[in-house]
Formats: sequence, C-alpha cells, structure tokens
Amino acid sequence: MAALIAENDQVFKVHLNRYKYAERYPEAPMEHYRAQGEAFLARLDSLLQQRRYLLAAHPSLADMALLPFVRQFAHVDREWFAQTPYRSLQEWLQEQLESELFLAIMAKQ
Repeated sequence: MAALIAENDQVFKVHLNRYKYAERYPEAPMEHYRAQGEAFLARLDSLLQQRRYLLAAHPSLADMALLPFVRQFAHVDREWFAQTPYRSLQEWLQEQLESELFLAIMAKQ
C-alpha cells in the first residue's frame, strides 16, 4: 500500500500537474504528459481487474489516497478518459464519485 501511494505522490502527481497545466511546461505537448501519467492509470486498471478496489475487496487507504488524483487526471479531458481502455478504472472512479462518503465530503456548506 505504501509503495502505491508513494508512486502516486512522487511520480504520478508530477505527470498530472504537467498534464493539467501543460501551458506551464512548454517543453512537451499536453499529450506527452498525459501518456506519462497513463502508465500509472494502466497499472491501477490492472489492479482493479482483479478485485473491486485497488488492494482488497473493500476500500482501503490506497483507494482514498489516490481517488482525488485519478479524478483530476480524468477531468482534464473527460472525453479522452471515457474512450480509454481502462474500463475497470472508469467504473471504480464512478463508484467512488457516487459514494455517500464522497458526496458528504464534497457537500458545500
């Protein structure tokens, strides 16, 4: 679990930020940064093909820790994300976004 969260925090977040704010990183096009982050999405999708959640049959700290970053990545270009082959990841993300916990956290006060 710790290794997956560390990979998210130390590698994926870098690619996410460059993808999300590509205009700040003109060294490469947006698609380049997306492709770099996509490697992590593929890994998560592979994990989710084996079980309902990332590391277990129930939500774990890894699911909660990675959710905001996968959500951000998916929302940069929703059409692109929707057409990717990451069906398990898409289903996992949608389930999390519709969960009572997420909806309660995101409720505006």
